[in-house]
Amino acid sequence: MAKRVALYLRSSKDRHDVSVESQRRELTQYAADQGDIIVAEFVDKVESAKTANRPAFQEMMAEVKSPNCRFQKILCYDTSRFSRRQYDAQFYKHLLKKHCIELVFYKLPKTDPLMDSVLESLMEIFDEFHSHKSKMDGLRGMRENVKKGWRAGGRAPTGYRLSRTVVGTRDGEPICKSKLEPDPKMFGVVQKYLKLRLQGISRIKAAEEAKLSLAKTSLIYLEESALTYAGHTVWNRHNETIDGKYVGGKRYRDRKEWVIQRNTHMAMISEEEAELLLSVREQERRSRKRKRVSHYLLSGILVCRCGSNMIGESGFYRCQKRCGNRGIKKETIEKIVVEQVFERIHTPEMLRKLKQQIENEQKKSSVRDLNQEIRREAKRIEKQIDELIDLLHQMQNKRPILERIDALEEDRKALLDRMNGSEEKAKSIILSISMKTLKHFLKEYRESFDQGDVERKKGLLRNCIAKAELDGNTLKINPSYANITGVSWRPQPDSNRCCRRERAVS
Repeated sequence: MAKRVALYLRSSKDRHDVSVESQRRELTQYAADQGDIIVAEFVDKVESAKTANRPAFQEMMAEVKSPNCRFQKILCYDTSRFSRRQYDAQFYKHLLKKHCIELVFYKLPKTDPLMDSVLESLMEIFDEFHSHKSKMDGLRGMRENVKKGWRAGGRAPTGYRLSRTVVGTRDGEPICKSKLEPDPKMFGVVQKYLKLRLQGISRIKAAEEAKLSLAKTSLIYLEESALTYAGHTVWNRHNETIDGKYVGGKRYRDRKEWVIQRNTHMAMISEEEAELLLSVREQERRSRKRKRVSHYLLSGILVCRCGSNMIGESGFYRCQKRCGNRGIKKETIEKIVVEQVFERIHTPEMLRKLKQQIENEQKKSSVRDLNQEIRREAKRIEKQIDELIDLLHQMQNKRPILERIDALEEDRKALLDRMNGSEEKAKSIILSISMKTLKHFLKEYRESFDQGDVERKKGLLRNCIAKAELDGNTLKINPSYANITGVSWRPQPDSNRCCRRERAVS
């Protein structure tokens, strides 16, 4: 039976790679021999198969997932056209299988389904091995070029330009290698900027004085390339990228992995100045990573009556918007809040209610989980019954099919009976929490609070308090047990006007 077919064609930078035109010609002939109809074509020219982020490939996969997909089969020249990463190959082959799309490799000999899958897996391993080997050969060649004083590729940094030299021929075409030489227009400008930075002048001001029109990120990159501006060729500095992201989340490798060939081109600054710029950049990175520690325990918790946060300032908490609500001393308000948390909220009465709510929530959750599992199983059985009924019309001897349908129907009824008794079953698996356990937990909680640093205390308080509102002489505390139990809570007023408790509601 004729099928609607899509062609996927890909070529890489390799001179010996099979051209897109050659792939198209052979695949078109193969589709015609099979009686298939080509309805779509997806082409990635000069794209690496080490990543799945190829424009045409992703467009094809998006159509596969679309309900309006035009094709039933995808034709590829060989396994390396599809992917050179075994993980990607398996992932997207599974996606195609899920959407009932057949994938055929023209150059893969067909034997039987079992051997075909084995052969495909072996070819994917060889494709990935070839990719790694090509990469290592390329890196080895780049390293050798750098050792000889040549560039390893890429464009010239700002302030320089590339000077190309023909060093030989290959297949009648010239082989060119490059070095850096000063750019007459930008060399002095970048040099002036770097000198100003070495004097401690800020980036923006130094760029203005040097008349260097670059974005802040580009200015930072200039400083991070200081060794290049000191006249050295630096290679293997950047980390490898996979799908557009740096491996390990770091842009640069460790300094010991860099390959530095010294004195390969005219320098703008000395090596000592370059090292100074790099050390300043490293200090900036470290300072950016430092976490600012606030010694105000209630920051982010305490709010003013106007709704604004109360912020720590000179030993006091004051309204951020200065609405007129008076401030309060740091030690005073923090002591009151901590005492209220441990003396008013964590009472035996609240513990009993908390225990009951936890058990009720466990019971509901257990019943819900059991019922979901039963419904999934019942749905699967109903689907099997529907498929057998459709098959029944095509069979002459209907007895075996009818017996199978009866057996499945009995299973479905048994599942419904299980659902009716799920509440009783759920009771047997509920975790029993004793008052002794809860009291022990609260004791450890208080000890952990007293022994912790400011950040730990703030974290523990946030688990207990949703908000503390200061209105003149009145402090209203809204507990937040939902963070621990998953139970919804609603505030209810207490007889003590200086504190408000909350009670759990189902």
